[in-house]
Amino acid sequence: MVSHGRVSGDAPASSSQSGGDAGRGVPPAERIRVLHVITRLVMGGAQANTLLTVAHLDRMRYQVTLASGPTTGPEGTLEDQIPPDIVFELIPELVRDPHPMKDVIALRRLYALMQRNAYHIVHAHTTKAGLLGRIAARLARVPLVVHTPHGQAFHGYLNSAGSRALQAVERWLARWTDRIICLTEAERQDHLRFRVGPPEKFEVIHSGVDIERFRQARLASSQRARRVLGLPEDGPLVGCVARLVPIKGVRHLLDAVPLVRAAVPQATVVFVGDGPLRGELERRAAVLRLDGAVAFLGLRRDVANLVALCDVIVLPSLNEGMGRAAVEAFAAGRPVVGSRISGIQDVIADGQTGLLVPPANPEALAHAIIRCLTNPGLADAMGRRAQLEAERYDITHMITKIDRLYTRLLAAGPQMKAPSFQ
Repeated sequence: MVSHGRVSGDAPASSSQSGGDAGRGVPPAERIRVLHVITRLVMGGAQANTLLTVAHLDRMRYQVTLASGPTTGPEGTLEDQIPPDIVFELIPELVRDPHPMKDVIALRRLYALMQRNAYHIVHAHTTKAGLLGRIAARLARVPLVVHTPHGQAFHGYLNSAGSRALQAVERWLARWTDRIICLTEAERQDHLRFRVGPPEKFEVIHSGVDIERFRQARLASSQRARRVLGLPEDGPLVGCVARLVPIKGVRHLLDAVPLVRAAVPQATVVFVGDGPLRGELERRAAVLRLDGAVAFLGLRRDVANLVALCDVIVLPSLNEGMGRAAVEAFAAGRPVVGSRISGIQDVIADGQTGLLVPPANPEALAHAIIRCLTNPGLADAMGRRAQLEAERYDITHMITKIDRLYTRLLAAGPQMKAPSFQ
């Protein structure tokens, strides 16, 4: 295990304003020690949510550690965005895919980390880190265990047998979890439908977004940026900000491009992001003779500026926890075409802030995109309403709700993990 930043075994700092007396077993002069665990820090919504959480928790109140596995591959890394005052623990064996030997070692390392630093809270993120992190936390007798799945992986990721097995594991783990945070009410309903736990086990807290960054980018955008990016200097731009992986539905958006171009010949679809599907998508674009109709910009740090350049943003995902890209587009005043799936349909108001279409349906995607591009009055009206709606997802709201949840649960003290839905 590699540790960066402050040595994680240091004695906890004190503060007269710590608020540490809010929880049973937390001395008044002691900050609340909280460990956030996630499998990897690629450029994705769950990772951005986790980094924003650890970055914005009150340092007078919380002493924060972030543990993650290695970040490799074409999807990019957010490790350089870890705040310098956060202790970062790199656990090389904490990997996304099942690996019996590495999983056992990662579990042991997490357990040792938790025992060494006596955390008051362990907050695990995503499925794999949620599995190992919660087991380690209970073995280490951490007083409070919270899990944010960032959506549910019961469909779109596994075959039917794998999905049933995952549901059984999640039901078992829920007994060891004080609270499960869902990003939307639809996600909460999904977990209830799959009988993961009783209703009181779940809390809905929207993923926070840096609204101001995207609002300011809208004001600063210019046509000159098109030339710098190698995009056409005129004609509408359709943006898709996503990891290029199957679950994001990017294949279906690419298959919609010929229909969009037939109706709006100057339209260009811009893919922002990278991933294992990029080569396949580029070859498919060549087969479809889409030269000039699509652009693959790869990993970018100026996503806010790129969103501001687009006329409409598309989320063709097959599964999403919430769809942060939709909220980012809202903040820039852009309408969104999204799949009618759990999570996204809680964010996009159909016909008000964007358009919802059936998932995995290129024809429906194309029709909705064309409707936005050929009806600027509708698109502008949806963009204005979207910008107002974005305020609900500001970072401060998320942090306030997480802080209140931690405080309430710590004050209640350890709770018996009653078996449910046996």
